[in-house]
Amino acid sequence: MFNSLTTFDFFPSLPLGVTKLDGADSRQFLQGQLTCELDALTTSHSQLGAHCDAKGKMMASLRLIDNGNEVLALQAAENTASHLPMLTKYAVFSKVTITDSTDKFICSGFLGQDAQQWLADNYSAVFNAENDAINTDIGTVVKLDELNGPRFLVVSNKEQNTALTQAISNAQAQSQPTSLWQALECVSGAPQVTPATQAEFVPQMLNLQMIDGINFKKGCYIGQETVARMHFRGLNKRGMFILQSSSHIDCNVGDNVEKQLGENWRNAGIVVSVAHVNEQTIACAVLPTDFELSESVRVKNNVQGTFTVTKPAYFVD
Repeated sequence: MFNSLTTFDFFPSLPLGVTKLDGADSRQFLQGQLTCELDALTTSHSQLGAHCDAKGKMMASLRLIDNGNEVLALQAAENTASHLPMLTKYAVFSKVTITDSTDKFICSGFLGQDAQQWLADNYSAVFNAENDAINTDIGTVVKLDELNGPRFLVVSNKEQNTALTQAISNAQAQSQPTSLWQALECVSGAPQVTPATQAEFVPQMLNLQMIDGINFKKGCYIGQETVARMHFRGLNKRGMFILQSSSHIDCNVGDNVEKQLGENWRNAGIVVSVAHVNEQTIACAVLPTDFELSESVRVKNNVQGTFTVTKPAYFVD
């Protein structure tokens, strides 16, 4: 699936929505809304988190970036518009301005050893275990995983993106499609919420507790009672797994998947993200945490083929 990757891959435009929060109370406001600890968010460290409804079900999966005087919240582009009213619902009580700024920022990506060296040489973008973000002339660079080589997300305003476009035109970079980036997101086990899966899962079902997306010691936030109860009483029995097929399978977010039981098939879970690359299909689905990896699954009533199931690299039983 990833045969087309090189040592210097560039993804010019990623389908991410950007919500901007500024104002004196922006961090305090987010602290009372999200599952993560806002004190951990700095200009040198991004933060994952979930925004839940009052029942503890996820309305959005967010990556927060400290952009200096403002906080940027990134998520699946198609989820931004429907999520914004939910986020602004209680903002009237705080000194915070919340806007959909997707048209003001461009999200792009880099992958590969040479890409890492280029970012380090030209923009001093060097990271360690504690620091995964840096503000540069081309935007905020965030270090992601290294499953298929060093991978980076860049969030630029239009002026910064102009500088990035000019700089990359002089580099030996291979332009890649967004479908390949989405496949990389799936294989890394990145949580994603879209309108089809809003209010379907508590954060633990998308593995947020395994990737520092939930702080169980922080104060109150929307949905905390449910999230905490699931954790401290060990009630959660589902998690997000990776599905892969060497052939193209018609598969969409929100589809039910099922596993074989004798001659019959029974419901196993729900697809939460999917990508098609080079006639192959990769997806993430919420399944029982004790799912046997020797079992394969298929999209419900779809006889095109089956998926093999693996755990994300960070998965903790």
